[in-house]
Amino acid sequence: MIDNNINPLLNNGITNRDIFRTLLFHFKTDNFIPIDKAAEFVVNLLKRPVVTVYDREAEERFKRSLNKIMASYSKDGETLNEDQFCDLMQSFEVQNEYEFTDAQQYDMFLDRLFYRIKHQKTDSINVEDFKNLIERSGFKFEPGEFENLIKWYFRNKDEITLEEFKLFATGNVV
Repeated sequence: MIDNNINPLLNNGITNRDIFRTLLFHFKTDNFIPIDKAAEFVVNLLKRPVVTVYDREAEERFKRSLNKIMASYSKDGETLNEDQFCDLMQSFEVQNEYEFTDAQQYDMFLDRLFYRIKHQKTDSINVEDFKNLIERSGFKFEPGEFENLIKWYFRNKDEITLEEFKLFATGNVV
């Protein structure tokens, strides 16, 4: 039997249970994550500019697909508990070249996410753009929380480089 706590998408020691507990904190829930909010979170995190009606339709199809996949792991179709979430995360096919599974593909994913901040290739962004990227995923900072993140994690820098962003995103120290 495969340990469902091992995350097949990350190679940085972050487990499925770590991610689940982070989402509990984010959604302010006890022992479950709401599927509709989790799907919205993923859509917002990976959001591209919506320029045409087709962009909007593609975004809605993606969200419906996420809802359907998550609901298939749920007993009530609306929430996921920790074991269900871990089973869902373990279901990613790590041999599929179209999913972000190994270090190189995850690195490419982070490149694209960083690129979306300014919609152009860049090696650094200002801290306000970085904050907007995080908030776009649905995360809301408490007063002073973002400033503390910048102060302690990024050492009060005015700009964050792509490499620093990758270290942050993979749970490593800058």
